[in-house]
Amino acid sequence: MSRVFLGISLALLLFFAYLTAIRPAFALGYALSILFVVAWAWPRVAVRGIQVQRTLDAGTPTVGEAFEETFTIQKRSWVPAPWVEVRDLSRLAGYQPGRVITLGKDRVSWTSRGVYRQRGWSSFGPTRVKVSEPFGLFTHEVRYNDRNQVLVYPRVRPMPELLMPAAQHAGTAQRFGNWADYPPETGGVRDYTPGDAFGRIHWPLSTRHARLMSKTFEQPLTADIWIVLDLDRKVHFGSGEESTVEYAISLAASVAIQIHSRGRKVGLIANDAKGTLLEPHRVVRQDRVILDYLAIAQADSDTDLASALAWEKIRRLPRRAIAVITPSPDAAWVHTLQAIRGRGTSLIAFYLDATTFGGPDRTLSFDLGSDVDLYVVRQGDDFSRLLRTRDAVRLN
Repeated sequence: MSRVFLGISLALLLFFAYLTAIRPAFALGYALSILFVVAWAWPRVAVRGIQVQRTLDAGTPTVGEAFEETFTIQKRSWVPAPWVEVRDLSRLAGYQPGRVITLGKDRVSWTSRGVYRQRGWSSFGPTRVKVSEPFGLFTHEVRYNDRNQVLVYPRVRPMPELLMPAAQHAGTAQRFGNWADYPPETGGVRDYTPGDAFGRIHWPLSTRHARLMSKTFEQPLTADIWIVLDLDRKVHFGSGEESTVEYAISLAASVAIQIHSRGRKVGLIANDAKGTLLEPHRVVRQDRVILDYLAIAQADSDTDLASALAWEKIRRLPRRAIAVITPSPDAAWVHTLQAIRGRGTSLIAFYLDATTFGGPDRTLSFDLGSDVDLYVVRQGDDFSRLLRTRDAVRLN
């Protein structure tokens, strides 16, 4: 409005000077016209020499972890910038690092602090810089599209010991699958050595290379525990961090880290839209693979837990324990779990009480059995204080 008023006043002044031919009126009109042009051009010239640098030491952050970001603004042009607004255009909850500064010859730096509130990819940037001239009549802004992408992992919390030594696990014995029940896997080929059985010869490759080639075998890579994560959107309730899906993913990450930190192998299956199956790997760190997946996992499937396609594959692999994480009251997943358990496999169930997350009231109508370790998780629970129970016939 001030610019419009100034423009109209300037036009009237010049018109009056033209009618009256008064020299001071002409001088004032010309001076104001020059001032108007200078005020319009000032921010456009000043903003061209401004450089923005954002520095973030990302590391491997998790939800709830604090971070620091450093802004450095400097100006290359000779035109001063007395009013510069720097605004962050990223959509990080509760994070507003922008400020208004004055730029001269020296660079200006400041540090902003925040907390990662959501797992997944977080974007720092783009950045908008707005420059105004001293009179406040005209502004000009530039958008810097540089971004820093950070993968935020789910919150990892202390957990009770899941796979205890037999002496500490009351009422049970330490049990392992029989390795003889699982045939070795073909690991590769090598040149034939006298004494190799004919059953080891890889005939197609021997024909192709015109010399005998023998197969090499490896013991199948097993998981000490398989984590089964329920990502059926129909059974999850709540929003943000206080939702069953976020609690379930945090549970899966916490279990995986606990088991992996003890030098044991972890596998994970999920009934998401892709039917994810993460088997233990001989080279890649499996804890990082699982955390990378959990960081971006979503409850995006309409497939119930009992129908997950990876159950049959778990049945064929040696394992020590299966841990199911679900808020589903459907008894079908219980029957599937009991059917594939096999000999010497411990069963663990983390049941998320959806009623405490805003879900409908419901009573479980299935029996997990006396040999299943059950942990009931409610909103606000401290994972390190979860209590194991085997009285799982009903939950009220």
